[in-house]
Amino acid sequence: MVERSFLTIKFKEMKNIKILYAFFILALAITSCKHDDYFVGGTLHNPKVNMTTYDYLKSNKDQLFDTLLLIVDKTGTKDKINQSGVTFFAPTDYSIKAYLLNKTLEAQRKDPAKRYTIDTLIKYDLSHFTDSINVYIIPSKVEASALNDKGTLFQTAKATVKSVVSYEYTDDVNLGYNPNSANKPQIMYYTFLKKTLTPPIVASEISSADGVRNRVQTSGIETTTGMLHVLENGKPDRTGHILYFSQKRN
Repeated sequence: MVERSFLTIKFKEMKNIKILYAFFILALAITSCKHDDYFVGGTLHNPKVNMTTYDYLKSNKDQLFDTLLLIVDKTGTKDKINQSGVTFFAPTDYSIKAYLLNKTLEAQRKDPAKRYTIDTLIKYDLSHFTDSINVYIIPSKVEASALNDKGTLFQTAKATVKSVVSYEYTDDVNLGYNPNSANKPQIMYYTFLKKTLTPPIVASEISSADGVRNRVQTSGIETTTGMLHVLENGKPDRTGHILYFSQKRN
């Protein structure tokens, strides 16, 4: 019995060593990856894709952009997001769904039976989208390596709107922070400005009265036509990114 207990202890020790070794190899692999690579769902991806921005969005296996591309097709704005050398901050279908919910709640203040659907948007709101999609486009290449945590001011493709893009350190464990690591992860943020701000600007200190700040959930995708970053999903509680940089309405 003593010998069996001893062997059991040794087996557990060896098992723990193997687990620690596996974590070490994983950590080594991650830290040795090129800075330009990016993660989606825990899988490492090459940032360069051999297709246009539109085609890359269309090829998404989770169909995150089907409604977005339906609106793009209906408004004839495909060429805008496929312009050579531009950066597109793409909203997902979840952001469109959050917008439709906002509009529904607004309409129901007058008539509880009202609903604002994608068909409603296509019928009445296409001209608004045709113009507003320009605020998602920056007519230059925006890469994380050229950004800082304070933020860089950019002119969008809409002449009257500027934005701030920042690359900030985070200590949020939900965003990849590990208190046992000496290195903090960095997250890209896109802030839509409601008014002109005078530098110096600190992105994290821009108030909700001055701008709408959204996290970028996937960044650094280089297509054959330009750069693509994906804004965070709109959530059921209507936080996250809402189409047109709308804000939650009660």
